Amino acid sequence: MSEAQNSSDLVLLDTQDGIAYLTINRPKALNALNEAVIGQLEEKFNTVEADARVKAIVIRGAGDKAFVAGADIKSFIENIKNNRIADTLAFTTKGHKLLRRIEKCAKITVAVLDGLSLGGGSELALACQAIVATPAGSMGFPETAIGIYPGLGGMLRSARQIGTGLAKYYTFTGRNLSAQDAYDLGIVTKLVEPADLEKSIKEVCAAPAPDKYRKREIPARFKEMADVCSPDNVKLLLAGKKLVGVADELAEKTLKTVAKKAPLALKIANELIDAQAKVGIDEAIGLELARLNEIFATEDALTGLLSVGGKEAPQYQGK
Repeated sequence: MSEAQNSSDLVLLDTQDGIAYLTINRPKALNALNEAVIGQLEEKFNTVEADARVKAIVIRGAGDKAFVAGADIKSFIENIKNNRIADTLAFTTKGHKLLRRIEKCAKITVAVLDGLSLGGGSELALACQAIVATPAGSMGFPETAIGIYPGLGGMLRSARQIGTGLAKYYTFTGRNLSAQDAYDLGIVTKLVEPADLEKSIKEVCAAPAPDKYRKREIPARFKEMADVCSPDNVKLLLAGKKLVGVADELAEKTLKTVAKKAPLALKIANELIDAQAKVGIDEAIGLELARLNEIFATEDALTGLLSVGGKEAPQYQGK
């Protein structure tokens, strides 16, 4: 069955054979999250979660380019300029609550990565209980390049899957994680060709939810990236000093990349990843929200957010 749709439907709902498909419908904006999208996603999620006929919930993005390309930053900028950071905190808190419900839902929740995801989009995917991806899928956390940190649980959830070293590496560098890499790391449940996508979604929906936080062996090819962000190297990295125990080429490339990021965002992200690893998920979310006012009140946050879409790289002052 399909729900009646109109031009204001930012999240579409279609239920077939016991599977509810929630499609984020802003393809021109690469399905970026904003208050209206989160509101409609919550509303549609409430409907299907309560529907006894629905056995599984699939979240996907409209169009052929993106799952969800992060959050719509225009409101972040307006909130800073108008001294309404509390509104950003309220939006993020609401998002966290919804993502946690998606994660804990009694019905399996599945994200479909058939295109890029960034920031909040990758965080939404990580909150789902399973991820089905095609080779076109990817994940990434570009926030430290624009003066802030990943604020919807991406740090805490990735660290619980791939360890704090790799979580810091991808957070600090903003390097994209291909669908293949995410599959090899155990983040993606199933990696399939586009022709097999619908069949594979149904197979995952029919199976028990995987234990996404299970202990796993990290492939050897990721070890050096994790070593870049070992406790000792993180201190050197954030100070712009030569790393130890890492190949010179990777060390120099990472230092150059991280030097372009916002230093306060890097500092807080580092502290949060360490602190979040020591507590449960709900407390970890609280720790993340508790630093939100601090980061959005920095000059670097406004500088970074305003730089998005521009031709010149932001010049951060560390304040």
